[in-house]
Amino acid sequence: MALSPGRRALVLAAATLAPGCIIIDGGGDDATVGDTSPESNSAPTSPSESDSYGTDSGYDSGYDTGYDSGYDSSDSAETNDTSIEPTGADNDPEAGCPCAPGTDLIYVLSDVGEIWSFDPQDLFFKRIASISCGGFSSTFSMGVSRKARAWVQYQHGDLYTVDLNDPSDPIECLDPGFEHGHPKFPNFGMAFVANSLFDTCDKLHAHTAIGPGVIGPNSGALGVIDPYTLKLDEIAPIDYGWGELTGTSTGRLFAYQGSAPPLLNEYDKESGELLDTLALPGLTSDSAFAFAWWGGDFYLFHDPNDFGQSSDVWHLDYDESDGSGQALKKIVSPAPIRIVGAGVSTCVPAGPV
Repeated sequence: MALSPGRRALVLAAATLAPGCIIIDGGGDDATVGDTSPESNSAPTSPSESDSYGTDSGYDSGYDTGYDSGYDSSDSAETNDTSIEPTGADNDPEAGCPCAPGTDLIYVLSDVGEIWSFDPQDLFFKRIASISCGGFSSTFSMGVSRKARAWVQYQHGDLYTVDLNDPSDPIECLDPGFEHGHPKFPNFGMAFVANSLFDTCDKLHAHTAIGPGVIGPNSGALGVIDPYTLKLDEIAPIDYGWGELTGTSTGRLFAYQGSAPPLLNEYDKESGELLDTLALPGLTSDSAFAFAWWGGDFYLFHDPNDFGQSSDVWHLDYDESDGSGQALKKIVSPAPIRIVGAGVSTCVPAGPV
């Protein structure tokens, strides 16, 4: 999610959870990123304008805790008075909720409204398209459904959907009919999560996004959006008012939240009970950040320079399948875009590939 300069957070309270133990490797591996499509007219952006992106082990760990609860002025004039078609919800599930084409990768959203895919097996970024949502700017977060629809939220709070299989560029947004303005969820991180290990159909879950320093008892909440009515209901209060979510095909829900350092927490998606926690030293969550589950591991995206031009990509071997414990390693630096949202469908592999 992206945070405008006027939305930097005020620390309301401090709460510390006992972090788990992970192994950090800030060096990372060199990775090549770019667009594999020969028709792409958008080259990756970097200081060298090169398709080859090396790893930079440095990052800026400082952050400003000043926070203005108002929206960025660029969003304040945005309203819902658009010509966007009122369709595109996932509230018409087919029997068994099959996987559409284009639901096997991680998808990322830039702060200027571009969607790219990221292949966690070869660490390759590919530009999909820009999105056209009635002239809105300032994207905030994203989730991806089994129908290959990206659900995109803007800083003014409303949700729109984008068909990832639409060959257009830009892709026109559709309006699923979500009514924003829930007091606990002015903005939110989001992810689709399977109903259970035995039920592959899923629901869109939400995490309060008020400000990075909003930490303390019941300062935030987890929520879920009904797939038929698109009503957002609170599941339970939590101690973090700023976070992103990712989910799995087995019904597990994870949050990237807190700061200095941020945490990776697992919650029971029915009760909101905290099940597990790991610290993420070397990462930040004060500006652009996102993450996704794929193949039993996590891929985490963050802007190491606060309001910089690009993001770094880190890999957490959560299931320890690489044989080195829960190693946390920088694998791409820089990415071709500044990433404010990441989404995976519940069609991606749940375990090692």
